[in-house]
Amino acid sequence: MRRTLVLALAAVALLGVVTSDAVAQAPTPTFKITGLIDNVGSYSRNMSKPPGDSSIARNSDAQFIGRTRGVFNFEGIYGKTRGVLAIELDHYWGQTGSQDTNNQNCIAGANNATVGCATQGSGAEASFDINTDTQGNLQIKWLYTEFEVPLIPVPTTVRLGGQPFGSAANYKLALYANGDFGGVNVVSTVTPDVKLVFTYVAINEQLTGKKDIVPVNTVVQSQHDNFAFIFAPEFSVFKGLDIKPMYSYLFLGGVQGATPAGSVKAIAGGYPTTNGGPFAPATVSGADSTGTGIAENRHTVGVDARFRTGPFSLDPSVLYQFGNRNSFNTVTPAYGILCNTTSTARLNCPKDTANINAWLVDVRAGYQIGPLLLQGLFMWTSGNRAQDTLRRNVNFFQPLDTDASYLSDWQLAVTSSHDIDYLSSRLRQGTDIRNFIGYDKYGRLELSAAATYALTPALSLSAAVGQLWTDKSVDTDSVGTTAAGYLPSFVDRKTGRSARPEGDSRLIGTDLGAKLVWRFAPGLSFSFGGGYLFSGGALAHRHPAAVYCEAGKVNAANCQPPDQKDQRVNDVYIVATRVRFTF
Repeated sequence: MRRTLVLALAAVALLGVVTSDAVAQAPTPTFKITGLIDNVGSYSRNMSKPPGDSSIARNSDAQFIGRTRGVFNFEGIYGKTRGVLAIELDHYWGQTGSQDTNNQNCIAGANNATVGCATQGSGAEASFDINTDTQGNLQIKWLYTEFEVPLIPVPTTVRLGGQPFGSAANYKLALYANGDFGGVNVVSTVTPDVKLVFTYVAINEQLTGKKDIVPVNTVVQSQHDNFAFIFAPEFSVFKGLDIKPMYSYLFLGGVQGATPAGSVKAIAGGYPTTNGGPFAPATVSGADSTGTGIAENRHTVGVDARFRTGPFSLDPSVLYQFGNRNSFNTVTPAYGILCNTTSTARLNCPKDTANINAWLVDVRAGYQIGPLLLQGLFMWTSGNRAQDTLRRNVNFFQPLDTDASYLSDWQLAVTSSHDIDYLSSRLRQGTDIRNFIGYDKYGRLELSAAATYALTPALSLSAAVGQLWTDKSVDTDSVGTTAAGYLPSFVDRKTGRSARPEGDSRLIGTDLGAKLVWRFAPGLSFSFGGGYLFSGGALAHRHPAAVYCEAGKVNAANCQPPDQKDQRVNDVYIVATRVRFTF
């Protein structure tokens, strides 16, 4: 009995010591808030509307705006575990829509006709009017948990939830994947020089599927379970050289929503969204306008590297895409058999399968000479010819998601939209080269040079010049649309006769940019800069909003008589200033 009691007391004492040590060693939970507030003002001409917007009835426009962006990161830390909530707010100064936020209802006119909705300025969800009481305009950017996984022989960190891509795919910003996503990111540190990085990206969720949803042709759940995964390990080969190879697989099926950027609308080559679009024509038997059996399987492989030695830096990247993509011809008999409702739809709507074969090359170099940094850029991405219908071949590169940020870390203000006024871009929608990297289906080629001079550690000046072309010549007789890029015309505007699309110009233009950055107080910086684009002929397109009619059919529906007045290609410029507070 005494022995048992002694043993019991000893066990209790030992447990107490262990417990005390455990309690003493327990980490203390901490909480912090970080973020930024930007106040931006800019004046621009010919930037407020994209060239693909067929509603433009004028040849030029001007815009003078002020706006505020706030980003707030709420972070809870407990040992090596983090929980993060990131919120973003974007407001214009002065009411830009019929109401203060996009979440408010439209204004109804006579007979309940909608006369105006609360659409805000580009990139914003709300605007400050008198009294500034906006409602329901918060963007939840991130909501994730990050923690170390036990029982794994190498240190492994997992991030779950809505999160940023960061360097999950590449070192360079927005080369393939940038912005935010919902899913899983896993990083295993095998050695200090080797990391394994795996990312799963959820794009669309079908839930129980369209069989349980009525009507099936009007809801998001009629899409497939669309997803992507990325495997992109990191290797430090030797001091100064890091290499990041990448493989990514993307599956898309059914009618697509607003993401991913690459093939959401099946941009270019004459596949508009009428009658369900290329993924989902309403006339296909069994499709129900939702794209049953229509899919894209896209593989992307490549390597991103960075080399540093003394004052010299080199950052080469090469990516290659392959796979296949289904579609239907809903446009014109000039593309072959036209999908229509006559006779048996299944026979009149043959499904096409295109082979994906595309390249992206991005090489940047720099050299530091005291306070002067000199940089150069060469980039090229392949494209399709004007006469290509995309029914057989897709040769333009499609990123997973750039968040409209490709080359925004460069110095050009118009075509790259540097970070002063990052919401302004002339080339938006299906022709936004910040978003799609290439220009419509035609690809892109760019040579740029930049110089940055640090007058003091807190004050720097930079300037850049870039020459931009498309890889293949653009058919400037095409009709610009916001949903499907440039749709080709099959009628010669001079003769009124049928003609296949032909390439007319490759020159996008010459872009000049300059910027001043002054960090004048702790957490505060002032930026001032701008850019000017000498626009090239490749930015031209048809003036009317419909395709040409053939001779003798000038009054036919959905077409207009040949018009020799194409929309004028104007030069573009912007001047912007920003005060940023970071904390």
